[in-house]
Amino acid sequence: MNQPISSVKSGSPMPSHADATLSLAKSSPIAWARFVLIAACGLTADLWTKHLAFAKLGYGPDSHHVVLIPDVLRLRTTLNPGAVFGVGPGLAPLFILISLVAVGFVVYVFMNTQRRQWVMHIALGLILAGAMGNLYDRAFNGGKVRDFIHLQYWPWIFNLADAMLCIGVPLLVICWLFQGAQLHAEQQS
Repeated sequence: MNQPISSVKSGSPMPSHADATLSLAKSSPIAWARFVLIAACGLTADLWTKHLAFAKLGYGPDSHHVVLIPDVLRLRTTLNPGAVFGVGPGLAPLFILISLVAVGFVVYVFMNTQRRQWVMHIALGLILAGAMGNLYDRAFNGGKVRDFIHLQYWPWIFNLADAMLCIGVPLLVICWLFQGAQLHAEQQS
């Protein structure tokens, strides 16, 4: 007699398409809450700190800086007309388009993760917050991004959105590497 399609050699039932869909983050209110909460808190913190820094320190010839940790960290306002490290000044429309595509891609990736991949959801939430924070600046600040964090040993000034991207992207890559290693180990056994 033929075995039903829903069973495998070991006798354990294979998950149906409906079960696989239910285990995805897009079907999990908890996964959505985690992802959206990280993104919303990150975006709020980024926009609030940018506003506060520029309101308190000013911008241009009358601005001043604040030393938080001598020889390590100071706050100093600047407007970045380009992308990361000031690359591509004047290409704001292109950077806005790239940011919109990135936001869509991040949401797509989130929706297709497993609902229990909370570290990946945190990474994607950070990336979404960072992309949206800098997108907001480019869209509503003449194509320029407000930066104000200056590490003395680092030649560039950045903001919280940049920091979230610098944390979220490597974290996401690490998650993908571990996921790939886990799948490879499962295939070998």
